[in-house]
Amino acid sequence: MKEDRAKRIKGTLVKSMNIPLKIMPLWMEAIGVGVMVSMMVEKNPRFKQRLGEIDGKVFLFEAKDIEKRFHLHIKDGGIKVVPHFAGTPDVTMSGTVKVLTDVLLGKEDPDTVFFSRRLEISGDTAVAIHFKNMLAALG
Repeated sequence: MKEDRAKRIKGTLVKSMNIPLKIMPLWMEAIGVGVMVSMMVEKNPRFKQRLGEIDGKVFLFEAKDIEKRFHLHIKDGGIKVVPHFAGTPDVTMSGTVKVLTDVLLGKEDPDTVFFSRRLEISGDTAVAIHFKNMLAALG
């Protein structure tokens, strides 16, 4: 019972965040996502070490439910979150804010959300699979 209640509360919180995220300036979101991603990287030294394997790659994350997008640029053993990128990203991942957040934090299996069509992935397949495996190892 407690688990069901916790899931309902979490679902309500996630849905209630969509409105502020929709109107929040992209640069402000990029800062927030950057802080979240930095904390994730610092908590996972093995993940941070493996970032060198995809150094220089750029990932575009599109949150379809709030019509926002941001780029993750893997560079020098870290992840830089940028709202705009002049070039073409190596990989694009599209889904809801919840799905993208859960995938980035290793709370949701990328394969599961991809095959259930809650996450769309396009671009360099080898890089996408490599990054997906790195994220899956977080969980």
